[in-house]
Amino acid sequence: MGNLQSIFWPEDSTPKSTWIPVKIPIKNDNSPPAPTASEIRTCPNILQERSAKKVVALNDKVVAKFGGAISVAEGQALLCLEQYAPSVPAPRLHAMFRDGIEVFLVMDRAPGVQLDALWPTLTDPEKASVTAKLGKIFDYMRQVECPWADFFGGLDGGSLQHYLFYSQKGDHVHLGPFRGEASFVQNMVANFRTLVERNGRADFKVRFYERYLGQASGEFRPTLTHGDVQQKNIMIVETSGGEADGELDFDVALVD
Repeated sequence: MGNLQSIFWPEDSTPKSTWIPVKIPIKNDNSPPAPTASEIRTCPNILQERSAKKVVALNDKVVAKFGGAISVAEGQALLCLEQYAPSVPAPRLHAMFRDGIEVFLVMDRAPGVQLDALWPTLTDPEKASVTAKLGKIFDYMRQVECPWADFFGGLDGGSLQHYLFYSQKGDHVHLGPFRGEASFVQNMVANFRTLVERNGRADFKVRFYERYLGQASGEFRPTLTHGDVQQKNIMIVETSGGEADGELDFDVALVD
């Protein structure tokens, strides 16, 4: 799954899911021995560092992501993709474990560069090609059957790891999971109302959402989706022989 590739699939190949969250610690049987928490913490090759999250390169092919802000749901999502949507180009998870309050993910290092670094230099046809490949990736992800009836939450069976569902009550948790679309919409809008009222802002937008959002959404099924789609979480790498008409071609992968 760590290999970058274009996405094509037959019309009748909708992935079927009987997903059950995997308990940690997790070790992929086909992976080399997992490094220890101490080895990861002392790794000098730092790719990214924030207050509660750090990413280090263990070698040219493997990275480790760890910290108090790392969610088990991210590792569960990678495992689910590998099992039910293997054509989605995303890092392959080698190991996931806890040490104290920190979660550690050991995974493939996606080749290429972040899309935000190259996007301004791409031509319009190149941008259209990258966008089309992303569209195929997301379409394929959304074909994966929801593992639980009418379930809106994370693949660990828990809350929704998305900023719209970060509790505005000051309790530092994400909301969910929810059963049914009505509960999903109501809790999202209620969380927005809490934010608006806390900041002393007019609630006209909240009232609009309360009245119409449930009607507008209709009866849609839950779909598998990336919780933080932005250019820095998309890796692209130039492919060989893709310079027809002077345009470059790129393979695309998702991270984070």
